[in-house]
Amino acid sequence: MQLSMLKEECITCYIKDEYTITIDPLLSPAIGGMKLMVDELQIESAEKILKKADLEFLETVGCPNCGRHALEQVLEIKNPSGFFEKIKFMLINGQDQEIKKYYRCKSCGYKFDELPVAE
Repeated sequence: MQLSMLKEECITCYIKDEYTITIDPLLSPAIGGMKLMVDELQIESAEKILKKADLEFLETVGCPNCGRHALEQVLEIKNPSGFFEKIKFMLINGQDQEIKKYYRCKSCGYKFDELPVAE
């Protein structure tokens, strides 16, 4: 979906490692999964487009706890402190840092990992 959104806005982009992961999904952690690649000169525009789309979507989803439409996405990034921890992150996550993503309701403070399914 992100690729289509960016191409609609005339952003030069493609998906790297798409075929490798499709053929052998077990390789995903080793190569870091599929990656959306964007022309260097258009990165800032692409980030704005994707961030705006995420915010617009979150406005349509209600909190599973209180039902209000006040969700935000939270990213926690943990960088390794040493060489061996960096290797461990690379083996487990496919990248040299650990990124934890979750959602939080601004109204009631409820935290959850996955967005609720629309009924």
